[in-house]
Amino acid sequence: MPWSDVTARLTTMTTTTMTSTSGHWSEIARRWAQVGPPLRPSVEDVAFYASAIGGVKASSSPPRALILGVTPELYRLTWPRGSSVLAADRTCAMIEAVWPGPREAVMCAQWTDLPLPNASRDIVMCDGGVHLLSYPDGQQKLALSLRRIVEPGGLCILRLFVPPVVRESGDQVLDDLLARRIANLNVLKLRLGMALQENASEGVELRLIFDVISQLAPSLNDLADRLGWQREHLLAIESYRDSRSRYHFVKMADVVDLFCQSVGGFAVEKTQGTAHERCRFLVLRRREDE
Repeated sequence: MPWSDVTARLTTMTTTTMTSTSGHWSEIARRWAQVGPPLRPSVEDVAFYASAIGGVKASSSPPRALILGVTPELYRLTWPRGSSVLAADRTCAMIEAVWPGPREAVMCAQWTDLPLPNASRDIVMCDGGVHLLSYPDGQQKLALSLRRIVEPGGLCILRLFVPPVVRESGDQVLDDLLARRIANLNVLKLRLGMALQENASEGVELRLIFDVISQLAPSLNDLADRLGWQREHLLAIESYRDSRSRYHFVKMADVVDLFCQSVGGFAVEKTQGTAHERCRFLVLRRREDE
């Protein structure tokens, strides 16, 4: 099916069956073993996080850390003795299925409305999670939330999924997929999602990503065989079927503007690329004077 026909059908698609946000994340939790880099941190990403822990001001040692999400790799970092490591995730199913730490060290809560005291965390980490919030409203609320709870001098370390300067077409992504130039479903989700997104405010509905992929073969099993992927791996895209959840991929400069100008209270400490061209680290320092 030509790309123009696919996108036209997506635009007019009926929504008689919808998956709630909680149902979407419950399905991802069930298929967590199939999620890998770049949607989860690579070995190199983990090393970056580990080195960044040392950037917390000395007077706050051992650090009081907050992980946004239940990323096992972040919990398993070599934290200084005596560190307080807390996590927050809005989906109980993800907590039950994925969180590797004690239950008392994780809360089911919205990142934009965290039940934590002011200036109570020295370091906050979020691995590939900012795009889950609407733009600009949801991401602005996140910046406000972190401004409140991060101690002056503390750090926010974000791994962002950043769209390319020149947007790919859907045809480019699908051509690379069928030519076996896309290594796995995790890379495909990211590239195709960014290609489908018209702008950051609208974002991209996950059901659209599923629908485009499902057009490529009579069945997902057939497509997996054609790509040389394990069937179970490709079937993990079922978590996107009928999902009205949206991802909002935002340029690095716009995220910096939210935290450092629009909301304020932060300054850029460091930016760094990763092994995957669409992922970048942003390290923000909570300003002492705001």
